[in-house]
Amino acid sequence: MSVINDLFSNVAEFRKYVPGISANIEFAELSSSAISARKQISAIITPELWKLIKEEVTTTDAKEYLRNAFGNLIMHKSLIFDIISKRKSETADVYKHEFEAMRRQYIDNYYNAMDSLIQELTENEIYSSKWKETHDYKLLQELQIQTTADFNSYYGIDLSYLFFFRTIPLQREILLDGLGDMFTEVLSIDPARADLTGKLKLALSQLVVALALSRFDIIELPATIRSLFDDQKSSRSASDEQNRVLRLAADLRENAKSIISAVELVLSEPDESHIVSETSFNRPDDKIYLI
Repeated sequence: MSVINDLFSNVAEFRKYVPGISANIEFAELSSSAISARKQISAIITPELWKLIKEEVTTTDAKEYLRNAFGNLIMHKSLIFDIISKRKSETADVYKHEFEAMRRQYIDNYYNAMDSLIQELTENEIYSSKWKETHDYKLLQELQIQTTADFNSYYGIDLSYLFFFRTIPLQREILLDGLGDMFTEVLSIDPARADLTGKLKLALSQLVVALALSRFDIIELPATIRSLFDDQKSSRSASDEQNRVLRLAADLRENAKSIISAVELVLSEPDESHIVSETSFNRPDDKIYLI
């Protein structure tokens, strides 16, 4: 049985979740892309949860989201082969801007479905116990920004559950690299200084996005970030696009460093709440009169 049959019994069912499918497409043509897509999604939700959702007898929200994500990711990966095949057979021709529009739509559909799926895994009691046993979810306890909504409040990521969970290892890496010590220092000096903690979280979110820009493929970024590089793509070269990515990452790192430096300056200021001077040692029995 083909991997694609994990969630789709026939092409007609596949077409319900994936727009723009050719009428004469066969599952055999999508097999290699399906293997890659299943591996990518399973790495995020774990093979155990994939199997649990796949084996559900009734169609649940989780199964709908998984089918949507799986189908659209398959087409995103196989689209280029489909277009080349049509061009060779001279049955159709596709302009570059049309190809890019389809490619973007498939990845948007995948992203939205995965966001909804991860939210469902987090909130639905049927799945939440297994979801909270996953390695990445357990790592949340070590982080300073522990929810998608919290991260989104510091840096807009379209409230993307997928992006947030993909960046858990990145946030942990940055904290272990030294920023975590600053959070500890702030709390040890004055736990009530929420303003300093907030500034550090802002810097942390910017560093996470900067690291994601340098390590993730553009398709793995939230739509608001991805759109910075998708617009007018036909008029740019790959090197131009890469330079824009690196420039944004560098700007974010510089902003974060400025914020961290400002917090360090506050922490280095002497505590003047208890001023000790020569007159502090005077006692009531000392008969000293200053004129």
